[in-house]
Amino acid sequence: MGYQIIRQPGGKLAVYSSFTDTWAVVDAEAAEIADWFAELAATSAREEAGRLAALVERGEERRAYHQFARPFGDANRMSREHDGAWWDGAQWIGLDDWDGPA
Repeated sequence: MGYQIIRQPGGKLAVYSSFTDTWAVVDAEAAEIADWFAELAATSAREEAGRLAALVERGEERRAYHQFARPFGDANRMSREHDGAWWDGAQWIGLDDWDGPA
């Protein structure tokens, strides 16, 4: 189940959805299909990140991450031990050469 890229008569591409049994994209080039899938994935990732952030903001980390929920202190210690950025209680240390999230 999901989405299938199918060649149309004439060579253009289409995306068929087995969720709805309808065409999701028609008359497309390969790059347009890639963009469509990328946006679909980005939308899904934004929704999931928003759901997880809302749980954490409400103090429901265990609902978000179950037994793997990690308190700030533990994550901060582990980041420091692995030469990552860390919070010293007043400021972030190690961000001067930080390129952002891995």
